[in-house]
Amino acid sequence: MREKVRTLSLIFCSALIFSGCTPPPFSQALRDFSRLLDNAPVQGQVSLNPLRQLDPLLLRPASLYPQFSEMPVPALSTLYHYSQHCSGTFAGIPPAFQQFERAQCQQTELPEQWFAAHPIYPLGGSSAWHYLQRHPSESGRMQAYLHVRERPQALGGVGQLSDDNLDALANGQNWLMQDGILWRQQPQRWVRYAPDVWQPLAKQAGISLVEAGGRCDVALGTLCANPVSSYASSWRVLLAFALLLALLALGWTGWQRRLLQQRQRFIVQMLTHELRTPISQLGNVVEHFRRDFDTLSPDAQARFGELADSVQRMRQMAEASRHYLAGDGVRDLLEAPSKIALSDWLWHIAQAHPDLIFCLDSDLEVELPLYWSSLCLNNLLDNAFRHGKPPVRLCASCRNGRLILEVSDAGNLGVNSLPQLRRQLSSRAGMGLGLSIVQRVARRLRGKLTLSGPPTTFTLELPCEQ
Repeated sequence: MREKVRTLSLIFCSALIFSGCTPPPFSQALRDFSRLLDNAPVQGQVSLNPLRQLDPLLLRPASLYPQFSEMPVPALSTLYHYSQHCSGTFAGIPPAFQQFERAQCQQTELPEQWFAAHPIYPLGGSSAWHYLQRHPSESGRMQAYLHVRERPQALGGVGQLSDDNLDALANGQNWLMQDGILWRQQPQRWVRYAPDVWQPLAKQAGISLVEAGGRCDVALGTLCANPVSSYASSWRVLLAFALLLALLALGWTGWQRRLLQQRQRFIVQMLTHELRTPISQLGNVVEHFRRDFDTLSPDAQARFGELADSVQRMRQMAEASRHYLAGDGVRDLLEAPSKIALSDWLWHIAQAHPDLIFCLDSDLEVELPLYWSSLCLNNLLDNAFRHGKPPVRLCASCRNGRLILEVSDAGNLGVNSLPQLRRQLSSRAGMGLGLSIVQRVARRLRGKLTLSGPPTTFTLELPCEQ
């Protein structure tokens, strides 16, 4: 099979060599466009030196959210309580932020070196921003340590960029576009052009700039540059020849393509199902955060945890899905394992179910594909509370390198086959889809899901490294 592919590739290369076609002068059009922009009026600009002097975390949108990967949820809760009341313990809080909170409560100043060493506050946002809440007179001294989103009018308006564009800028991209405004990096500065300035110049050069996602002849950072005019007829002939070769190779690639499409359809289906809960939570909670957090009522402040958890959950899902879709099809990994204490992970999941009866044989530090394991367990618990009978129990244990999670309730399904159960429940309440997702994901993780009873018990077995 590889020999066939190699032969087809040689034929295609030969067609390129002997087609007698010259490359279209698109590179010249791009150079013309860049030259025209050099002489065009700019809407705004910012020197590269202030951006390079910033700590990279002060450019990342993720820095504005609670740092769940750096500190466990109980420690974040303790830190928040102390910051609000200047009382309590410092259990689990790093010494540097203990020093910060004492300085806040005692109205003492911190040196600039401290903020340079600890730019991001664990509860989200820059440490300088939290410091200024009690030391507003220090605003001038703290400007260089604020996140760009916390000073949107500074640095040429960089803080007004979207999350994707801000990440692209931090990753070294040279071209950005937002709301029709074109951002371009020059040797010593970032400049931006209004739509009525750069669009006529692009048309004059014979190119069109669009955001990535469709046809892309030349990638310019997060943008795609395409020629306005069509290719010559000789290139159309070459394209037809390439299509013919693709048809000849279709028989060999059909099976692999079909497997890939099935995996992608499953991922899309699973993501759609899982997104319902966080999106609903965000829709219900976001209305409570229109004003500054400190001015909210205690009830609204309590909802902050739900909002932060939902945003983090969506972000983890996107990252884990991108890891899977970017796989080479050989390893077939859904997610790289993460090291975590078993009790911390299960305690965080059990928080969402106050009526859950929870037991753990012994606490261990294990390595798990954290997001996908949580997805499976949350689906089983949701199904038990929605469709089972109380009480609902979760029992966890580790045996022979496998994590055993048993979710049981007082119900009696009366069937012993998971496929039969999914068929019976697929038409009501989405439970069949949830079980299908759990079973498929467990299989991808080299685990398994079984059903037994009475009482109704779903057992999820997952491999884990201790």
